[in-house]
Amino acid sequence: MQEAEILDLVTYYISKRKTYLSGIPDKKLSERCFHLLNNFSKIDEQGMIIPSSDDINTRARLYDVYAEIILRRGCVDSLIKEYPFQGLTNAMVSSSEECVEKAKKLRSYIKNNNGMLFRFNSFDYMEELVRDGGIFLRSASSYKHEENLSVKDDELSLKFLHYLSDYDRQNYCDMPYMEYQISCPDFLTLCFTDSINYRMISDWNAEAAVIIHDPQEFYIRLDNHTQKLQTEKFKLERGNVRYIDPYFDSSSRIKGEDLPFCKDFRFGYQKEYRFIIRNDKQLDSNQRKVFLGPLVDIATLVDLRNV
Repeated sequence: MQEAEILDLVTYYISKRKTYLSGIPDKKLSERCFHLLNNFSKIDEQGMIIPSSDDINTRARLYDVYAEIILRRGCVDSLIKEYPFQGLTNAMVSSSEECVEKAKKLRSYIKNNNGMLFRFNSFDYMEELVRDGGIFLRSASSYKHEENLSVKDDELSLKFLHYLSDYDRQNYCDMPYMEYQISCPDFLTLCFTDSINYRMISDWNAEAAVIIHDPQEFYIRLDNHTQKLQTEKFKLERGNVRYIDPYFDSSSRIKGEDLPFCKDFRFGYQKEYRFIIRNDKQLDSNQRKVFLGPLVDIATLVDLRNV
């Protein structure tokens, strides 16, 4: 951004200062800046990191963060030095050379990825998926105990925060913030993404990827082979995940039953597409393992080892 653009931004922001940020602590403001940057960048066909141009809301919120930091500190660098990105636990902002090369190889298999789904994991698991249709439906509650910080999340609850401004605290409520939380019962889930993203390769330390060319046919086979996990009331569902900003979306009317298709906005770069069954029974691993049969007619295995 040019200096004049930054001044215009700050001037506009002061005139309509965003109350959802004015009371947020510096450390949380730095974290928010990191998460927004993480969701605002993508990799192009040459492996270069470029801004994502298709998310207006993320860009607007990033500008709000920049303006708030400048009002407090005079420059963004001042806050980032005190609370550096490296100290935060989330997926990376920049890509390693290995991830770039893997992403480029994966892209070489695709001319147009409209309507396709992608899954990343070890080569053995991905080979089994294509060869035998082997899948494992995870309990959503298990993600909370993940060691992988780019995957670790409480899928069964979502907390909304509203940090109060100095004016609000002086005149209405002597509290730093208000919060509320919604939750839902456990459910079974199978996760894909509908976007090629180098971060996903890193998140899963991917040795291979599977491209599902016909998601509708995959859904039909998955539905047929998971009947024993479904109930009369709860059938197999599918859809894109909605990413919820715990600060900005605090007025959103989200109910507990919406949570299986909602996640914290810091994971927005994953562009997840889910298949779920609202089955909250404690099932062992064998019960959650399903074989759909060979998928070679609707899926492609891409070996990302030794790239």
